[in-house]
Amino acid sequence: MTDAAAGLLGLCRRAGKVISGETAVQSAILKNEVKLLILACDASKRSQENLMQLAKDNNIPVFHYSTKNELGLLLGKAPRAAVAITDEQLARGIAGAMERGEVDLYTS
Repeated sequence: MTDAAAGLLGLCRRAGKVISGETAVQSAILKNEVKLLILACDASKRSQENLMQLAKDNNIPVFHYSTKNELGLLLGKAPRAAVAITDEQLARGIAGAMERGEVDLYTS
């Protein structure tokens, strides 16, 4: 992930606007708290399918990033299959950066 992406995720983490881990993210989606979802490309197929369907059902944009280890490292945590951004403005900023190619993530 680029320094810009690490900075954006770090900002979200410091602001308390990040939820990570598959179970916590699923719960947050069901509570309509999630504005942007980032999935690790090496998350299990079942996890990806479940979270992507929940995101689709709730009109949440989804981006894929390389590995669970990298996502965990960026958040200062153990490996994470899923990361959710809960702030609308931060989510728009990250999504915009991703779409402009300023962040090295893969969109779905």
